[in-house]
Amino acid sequence: MNFASVLGKVIEISHSNLEIEARIKAILNIVSADLHFDEALIYSLDKDKRLSCRFNNRSSLLFDLLSDYRCHVGEGVVGTVAQKRAPLFYTLKDIPARLGCLFYAHLDEVLPRYKVFAFVPLADDSFLYGVLFAASSSREAISPGEKVVLSILSRELGGIFRTYDLLLSSKKRITELATLSELGRILTSTMGPSAILENIALITAKALSASFATIKLDLAFIKLNGQRFTSGSIANNLEARVLDLEARVLDLEAEASRLRQPVGFAEALTAEAGEPGETFTILAAPITAKDRTLGTITLGRKLDQPDVQDDQQDRYLLGMIANYISSGLDNALLNIKLRDALRELGDAQRRLIENEKLRSLGEMTANIAHEIKNPLVVIGGFTKRLAKTVHLDPSENRYVEIITKEVTRLESILTEILNYVKEAPLLFERCDVNALLEEIVYLLSSDKGWSAVQIVKRYAPDLPPALCDVQQIKQVFINMLMNSFEAMRGKGTITITTERTDISEKPFIAISVRDTGGGIEPAYLDNIFNPFFTTKERGIGLGLAISNKIVVHHGGYIEVKNTPGEGALFVMHLPCQEKPEDGPGGAPPQTVGWTRGERPVRLKDAQ
Repeated sequence: MNFASVLGKVIEISHSNLEIEARIKAILNIVSADLHFDEALIYSLDKDKRLSCRFNNRSSLLFDLLSDYRCHVGEGVVGTVAQKRAPLFYTLKDIPARLGCLFYAHLDEVLPRYKVFAFVPLADDSFLYGVLFAASSSREAISPGEKVVLSILSRELGGIFRTYDLLLSSKKRITELATLSELGRILTSTMGPSAILENIALITAKALSASFATIKLDLAFIKLNGQRFTSGSIANNLEARVLDLEARVLDLEAEASRLRQPVGFAEALTAEAGEPGETFTILAAPITAKDRTLGTITLGRKLDQPDVQDDQQDRYLLGMIANYISSGLDNALLNIKLRDALRELGDAQRRLIENEKLRSLGEMTANIAHEIKNPLVVIGGFTKRLAKTVHLDPSENRYVEIITKEVTRLESILTEILNYVKEAPLLFERCDVNALLEEIVYLLSSDKGWSAVQIVKRYAPDLPPALCDVQQIKQVFINMLMNSFEAMRGKGTITITTERTDISEKPFIAISVRDTGGGIEPAYLDNIFNPFFTTKERGIGLGLAISNKIVVHHGGYIEVKNTPGEGALFVMHLPCQEKPEDGPGGAPPQTVGWTRGERPVRLKDAQ
């Protein structure tokens, strides 16, 4: 036997560009073919200090039997060789039964077919990587030269494992850095909190090749539309397991905080899900910052078979991600809340300045309107008295009627102007928007002029109540419906829709009024909410201005979607009340009066 030729082949394969697993199996095939061993297997040392039979030659018969059980160091022949880092060689006469391991029961009938056995540690000067096991059915003994060759081969295999560990460590480090880089980019972005949390879940699932990753926030930390953000899908029969594990992690974290001891861990459980025999490993870790728990991050990974190394790596990565995002997430969400507060403060400041300007203008306008209205009342009154006491011919009576009608019109205009500029307090109370709309529709449709108008109602069931001044909001709804009626010239279809929606992660009720009146000229869109802008033959252009003012003072806004040639859609957004605590001061809202200066609301432009 040419040992130099065998070693040359092994060294050539060891330094090739093949994948690590392919190199190891190729060397085992050389041991089997050139050194005449029927079995050439490798036990690798796992992170939990147990030995797993992972690699085999092409014609191995024992691999399936030996890979079912993982040996402890010091257990059986394989464990003894790993513990002492010294080779052992046996013949069939002196080999321990079942290789010295009680759990290899199936070897009783198979082992007698082999005559010689070799157990050689895979190690270098510092580390043990596993054990090489070889068995032959055709040889009577293993020569000293062959023992030397097996020792050299074992050191070469140990070098391959060392290279594999270094490569794996480098890949892990690159993955960690890439993951942290992505997380840092997300945490320092200007995204909203929901988008940040969804992206964190997505990055975590991608980094750990998980079927799902989910983040659950503590309700006391921040109020969002939902408290759970998930990438992937959680099987129905895993949901209870996930909730149980999250609760256990939070309990352990609370105990650690109580004892003032640091904690860094990932609780785990294994669950059956999906197809028969399909196994999931579920890991969860707490997200903590500044002695408070923000929530948990949990992932589930489907396993073909349990892998201790993968499980430990997943635990490490999940713990690292949880620690990294803890302070970053806390800061990111607080920054978002600060930005929202500053934006609301800026909006309120601009509105305050605008309101002060409008207040002065309004007072002047109100004074002028009163000064004009008083003479009009006198003119109208004396004209009506003259018409009753003086006998006039038909043409003169016609003049009197025109004077009376125009005075009445001027008084109506002045009344609308006064309604627009006056400071009316808001009397807040709970309002069932669907019922209010139904009342207004019944009132308007009872008029014969509405007989050619079809009203389609699409009210959302279980719509939360709005907190508003019912009479003022009623005026807004009437104005909107009358605008649609006039745009269609009394003939067409009006569609009314209500729904709950979220804007900037705050709950709103959206009331939509769509008509088939041909839409608004695009050139007019920027001016429709301006006072005194109108395209009607008889109108002063205050209907939409007053409606917009009322909605804005309620903390909402009006959105316009125009389709020229078809119709217009007006959407009124009003803050809704989902819980009794949403009322002023945390108490259930009663009918209360607030002026615009007293009520802290966020105002939004109509456009």
